[in-house]
Amino acid sequence: MLLRLEDWLLVGWVALATPLLFRFVGSGDPFGSGRPLEGVIDLVAVFGALACLAARRPATEVARSPSFINRGAVGPFGGGLLLVTISGFTAVNASQRIVLVALISAAIVLVLVHVRVPPLPIVVRRALVSPFVMVTGGIFWSLIEAVVGGSTGGGALGLNALELLRAPTALFFLAAFSGVYYAMLVYAPRQVAEREGGLIAWGLRYAAFALSVVLGLGWLRIIGT
Repeated sequence: MLLRLEDWLLVGWVALATPLLFRFVGSGDPFGSGRPLEGVIDLVAVFGALACLAARRPATEVARSPSFINRGAVGPFGGGLLLVTISGFTAVNASQRIVLVALISAAIVLVLVHVRVPPLPIVVRRALVSPFVMVTGGIFWSLIEAVVGGSTGGGALGLNALELLRAPTALFFLAAFSGVYYAMLVYAPRQVAEREGGLIAWGLRYAAFALSVVLGLGWLRIIGT
């Protein structure tokens, strides 16, 4: 299957839900403080992704040796986890003591997950990773909104979605930045959950994600909301 449930959820979240939250709730800086609800969501998503990483796999999966690309996905996944963890703790204005206690507690729980919890099937691991992928998709949209200003016209470039498609420099920036971001914070965690998909499948999935970003930048402004 080329586009999976996670891809459709991500497209809907980035193209529709995130712009609405940004416009009517006010997301602000994705790495700023004073966002307790977003911070809790970020941290819960991180814990789910870590639980997926710590969980044991069924023996039939362990017997299959991962490819070089699959092994390499763990590194970018770790970078993405660090990024979202920092965003979450910053959003809830956590003190250093709270951060330390939370990290130690999470580490203990994850060890217990690895030791005590039976091997998790693919569908459960996919479910654990999906909230993290959606959170990172929302963060990416907010970053691009801050630069482009698609729905509000207030970004550094002040472009809407249609103008973005006609601006080669801005379009190149979006393609290059989104490609790296997608590989680190969407492709990598999903490969950790399940090693699947070839070049065509992931190319189509990335194209759907990039298109959802562009749509999310401009549709509110187009309808005059």
